[in-house]
Amino acid sequence: MILLGLGTVLTVVFIALLFAGRKYSGMVESLPDEDFPLKSLYVAGIVLLKRFTIRGKIAGKVKEFNTIYYGVKFGEYYAFMVWAQSITLGLLILTVCLLLCGVMKDMAVLFLLIGVGGSVYTVLYFIGHTKQLVDRRREECEFEFPNAISKMALLVNSGVILHDAWNLVAFGKEGVFYRMMREACERMDNGVSDSVAIHDFGVQSNSGDVKKFATALIQNAERGGGELSIFLANQSSELWNHRRQIALQRGEKAASALLAPIALMLVGVMLIIIAAAMQSFSG
Repeated sequence: MILLGLGTVLTVVFIALLFAGRKYSGMVESLPDEDFPLKSLYVAGIVLLKRFTIRGKIAGKVKEFNTIYYGVKFGEYYAFMVWAQSITLGLLILTVCLLLCGVMKDMAVLFLLIGVGGSVYTVLYFIGHTKQLVDRRREECEFEFPNAISKMALLVNSGVILHDAWNLVAFGKEGVFYRMMREACERMDNGVSDSVAIHDFGVQSNSGDVKKFATALIQNAERGGGELSIFLANQSSELWNHRRQIALQRGEKAASALLAPIALMLVGVMLIIIAAAMQSFSG
């Protein structure tokens, strides 16, 4: 009865937060659906965040990863929305489970554990979700990086200037890495200097290799670009060796991932054999 009452109170509070947060609905409309499910509900979390400021090391990390993934201009906004998302969905899960505790009294303990555990897991998952996106993008960038630099080296050796070579490579293939290159192209076309756009491209990749390349490329271009073709050729050769290492590491990870289902299949086969043996003995 107590849990049902608590669930009812949380339900009323959640609905009140949704009504109070209607004025913030414009803040959630532009959020991508794939990373922010049920985004229309986040206004409840926004209302709470307007009253309580989250600080500390974790808050700093959330802002850092959102700045890397979404850019300096939108990093703070997305970090705020990640907190709103985490608080809203965590509160929603806890509220629903407490109501179920009151309705299904025989399973009250189970639903209470699910509610508490699920809400904590939800908050932690969405707080760390942007870091997972950043890591995934870094891996994709490092895998495509050698191929892009090889194309750029061929174009520069053919007499194409760096800016045009960058554009040709960026629009020559689909993928996360090339989309980031196209975003850098758009910034260049909108008046941002090539060096700033390339530097920001390296930062957003969150890859040490890409950052080093971007810095070296800017320095080479500022010196006049006389050795640019040699620099790109050397980079291409080194990066292809690095890509082979990445491919080997991915193969090892894939092999490790297969161990769990193979073990489960083995356990299942053993259980079937044991069950058949027990039936034969009992017969």
